[in-house]
Amino acid sequence: MTAYVRYDASIEQPLADEPALMRELETMMVDLARLVRKKHGHAFHGTHAKLTGLATGTFEVLPDLAPELAQGLFARPRRYDAVVRLAPGAPEPLTDQASGQRGLSVKVMGVEGMRLPGFEETASQDWVLGLDPAFTAATARDFLRTFRRTGARSPHLPEPAILTLSRAARGVEAALEAVGTAAPDLKFFGRPPAHPFAERFYTQAAVRYGDHVAKLAAIPADDTLAALAGVAPPGSDRDAFRHAAVAFLADCPVVYDIKVQLCTDLAAMPVEDASVAWDEGESPYRTVARLTLPPQAAWTPARAAYDDRLAFNPGHSLLTHRPLGSIIRARMQAYRATQRFRLAANRLTAAEPRSSLDVPE
Repeated sequence: MTAYVRYDASIEQPLADEPALMRELETMMVDLARLVRKKHGHAFHGTHAKLTGLATGTFEVLPDLAPELAQGLFARPRRYDAVVRLAPGAPEPLTDQASGQRGLSVKVMGVEGMRLPGFEETASQDWVLGLDPAFTAATARDFLRTFRRTGARSPHLPEPAILTLSRAARGVEAALEAVGTAAPDLKFFGRPPAHPFAERFYTQAAVRYGDHVAKLAAIPADDTLAALAGVAPPGSDRDAFRHAAVAFLADCPVVYDIKVQLCTDLAAMPVEDASVAWDEGESPYRTVARLTLPPQAAWTPARAAYDDRLAFNPGHSLLTHRPLGSIIRARMQAYRATQRFRLAANRLTAAEPRSSLDVPE
């Protein structure tokens, strides 16, 4: 029988200078948000600024889970309302032809239980996911260094230069992958475009999983992939990802299998080093829930306006799913700071939906 690591608060080992790193990252991201607002005349989400699609659906916890999987939110079968946001990674709204990191954020609404301290005003369980099983940086210090080189540079460059950089990075990264290696910074700037609903997304960093420690993933279900098999890839226009998402979800449902990878060895599957992909041979991803988006309009002016008021933050969490590691601890605070700036700059109030009915059509 596999032995799974038991969660204990001592698993987290904060960096000695972590409070200073958090303050520096928060300042950098708010300054970046100010620069983006000055450049575009509008304040956007601090990262993943451009909305590809905002959709509502159901998050269904499956029955008969193994004891180690029936934890926290997943302890018993239940269906929740959910809202999902798809967006490219850049901190400003660029052409989709400058394709780099892409993200999927999930807000599960109406959850019950003790909240993460400092975020008690929320009533959702949020997961913020990216394309890779591991993060591009190991710690908050490394993330700060990487962010200076990548995302923070974007608003200082004209869009044609960013597009040229993205295409060049895509070519170099493809060549590196062909010989069995990769460069995380290049992936930030240049990835081959793909249909928004065909991609796999991962929490990248670890979370508490009730009595255990885990990473989560949202994997397109087989039926969704089969329906996408004959669909053309995103086109060459500025909003290609949005147009692809809207066209598909108008007629076809999208289903993600929500999977969990449990930690079996803290040395081989570290919590404080988010750059390490956990060995799926040692601990495979196992399905615990199903996220279903029925046919709908994935993007409308009303939903885009509502998205301006929304926040997806790993800190919007039950204690039983506490995000782990210095990168996430730093990002929770930075995301909240950029949300405050965005709302104030756009003269908006925060939206915290309690059900799918709160999300406009």
